[in-house]
Amino acid sequence: MCTSFTYQIKNGSNALARSMDFAFKLDPDIVLIPRGFSWQSQPDRAVRTTTYAFTGLGRHLGEYVFADGVNEQGLCCAVLYFSGYASYQKEPLENKINLAPHEVVFWLLSSCSTVGQVREAVKDLNITASVIDLLGLVPPFHWIVTDRSGDTIVIEPLEDGLSVCDNPVGVMSNSPDFSWHMTNIRNYIGVRPYQLKPVTLGGVTFSPFGQGSGTMGIPGDYTPPSRFLRALFGKETINRAENELDAVTAIFHILSSVDIPKGSVVTDKGIDYTQHSCCMFCDSGAYYFKTYDNSQIIKVDLFAEDLNAPAAKTWPVPKTQQINAVNARP
Repeated sequence: MCTSFTYQIKNGSNALARSMDFAFKLDPDIVLIPRGFSWQSQPDRAVRTTTYAFTGLGRHLGEYVFADGVNEQGLCCAVLYFSGYASYQKEPLENKINLAPHEVVFWLLSSCSTVGQVREAVKDLNITASVIDLLGLVPPFHWIVTDRSGDTIVIEPLEDGLSVCDNPVGVMSNSPDFSWHMTNIRNYIGVRPYQLKPVTLGGVTFSPFGQGSGTMGIPGDYTPPSRFLRALFGKETINRAENELDAVTAIFHILSSVDIPKGSVVTDKGIDYTQHSCCMFCDSGAYYFKTYDNSQIIKVDLFAEDLNAPAAKTWPVPKTQQINAVNARP
């Protein structure tokens, strides 16, 4: 389970945000992949070299695996679970880019600069049913991709092939497929941030209970359709930020509406909870995140590093709560 959305600052600068909800503890590091970095795809062992540097949270599992990230050209991508719907090819194909599902984020960020390039590149993409050793299964995934212009798409591996859909609302969660979520929005077009007016029935006037009456009907559960709608409502109604710092504040407030505390969702795999939340900015190359155990927002600046470094660079994720005390006992 995860939720993702785009966000635009007043000046048009674009960002991608996401929550990472999972029952298995992912325990990522902060990773920067430089230009010219060689890596090998799992299905056909083809060796590839990165064109663009990028950063995000990832793990080294023989090769680096990323859940999301931003590259030096301003392309942002995030992978989300797509259980019950994801359908992959059984074998690698000749003259195709053969990738495991967990390699798609790495490939997109390392080789594409715009969503337009992604649309062309995926025409040659063949995603195979490859097991990721960390989980011991073939992960059911779909992807949201955006760039500096705000152009946003969803990539979904369906039974009839790889679907690439425009995402005009810039929101994504989990199953069902993206077209279903777009249709479901029609059930909630009456939800609004404004107060309802009193009505008179049989000579009696009825007024709303307190503030927020216009939001009656927006679902509050943790299912993918409900999280999709809350993220959409949040990004469409929140005051537009003037700058990146204000945008970070706004984005994390929206993300808090889909945050899952430990114990609220229990599956046969364990307790599903929000392990981290993050946002990444196309123009600045900044990646901000916080974790379940540490609410302090941490920033990674892609352009503060040598993008031509000879090796990948990693930093540990701070795992303990950071609290700033205004005073202290003597």
